[in-house]
Amino acid sequence: MTQCGSGDMTLLLPDGIGIRMMRSSDMSQVRALHTKLLPIAYPTTFFVQLLVQPRHMCLVATYDGKVIAFASATMETRHSTPGPGSAAAQDRPTGGGAPRVTLLTLGVSPEFQRQGIARRLVHEVVQRLRSSCGTLCHKSPPTPSLDSTDAVILCAEVARNNSSGQSFYSHLGMQRQLEADKQSGFGSKARTCMVLGVMRTVPVS
Repeated sequence: MTQCGSGDMTLLLPDGIGIRMMRSSDMSQVRALHTKLLPIAYPTTFFVQLLVQPRHMCLVATYDGKVIAFASATMETRHSTPGPGSAAAQDRPTGGGAPRVTLLTLGVSPEFQRQGIARRLVHEVVQRLRSSCGTLCHKSPPTPSLDSTDAVILCAEVARNNSSGQSFYSHLGMQRQLEADKQSGFGSKARTCMVLGVMRTVPVS
């Protein structure tokens, strides 16, 4: 398992772009962007869970009042139940009680790509989930090899034919796992594989 992250580097955003929690009023924009960018048709219940479930979170990046990117994720420990669309229910890596964040969806509008927005969204959703779920995520003793103050296991499913997505996760230090490819849920025919790493949270501003 490799470590992903950016050391002590502060992850800056381009001018005019902000990141915040998804609101119910954002749902139509977020759903439309999911449909535009991802091969999976996510049901309404998926987005509702992101709003109401305490272990789930969706952050959006906005520009001029418009949602231009998103990152959704769920946090779990070895005793908790994975979130919607998660591959975490199977083939769990060893990690004791170390918190684990599963990225559920991630996307950036084409005109805003390659500006560090996706990387910032990943780091911030991990950091916010770790902070909000901190008490729940320390019911089990931490793994001795992981620094419990800032490290989480980070995993994601990525389409097998999504070379740019796999390259992005590789640059985060996440590696494709030696396991059978999976067929994604929600009725999609997209074949996916799991990528995994250890992320140490970094300052965000």
